[in-house]
Amino acid sequence: MPIITWSDSLSVQVKEFDGQHQKLVQLLNDVYDAVTAKKSNETLKKVIGELIEYTKYHFSTEEKYMDTYDYPQRSEHIQEHTDLTNQVLDFHNKFIAGKAVVDLLLMNFLKDWLTKHILGSDKKYGLYLNTKGVS
Repeated sequence: MPIITWSDSLSVQVKEFDGQHQKLVQLLNDVYDAVTAKKSNETLKKVIGELIEYTKYHFSTEEKYMDTYDYPQRSEHIQEHTDLTNQVLDFHNKFIAGKAVVDLLLMNFLKDWLTKHILGSDKKYGLYLNTKGVS
């Protein structure tokens, strides 16, 4: 059973970003599946690494659109990206060093962050981009 399920309520009305968000949901579920199935640390490192790399790609893509279309809340939005990236990279480094474990608390944090970010900040830039003809 997934920790998060994509639904139309998560749509930001920009096809490219909806597709990327769906991929993030899938990758988060892959990590969750590995955790609940008690997969090896090597498997966890791999799926977490995939989630991190795709998240960086997604954030970069969003930020390019924000630059291109002069999104007025760009700085605040990028700060949210930076804060999460720093937290996840810090955790990942501790995990690789054997000083942290991937558990349901982490999974719930990531699920809640992703959901709130999409429903809050991302919906706002989606509406803004729609006014600029991006859909």
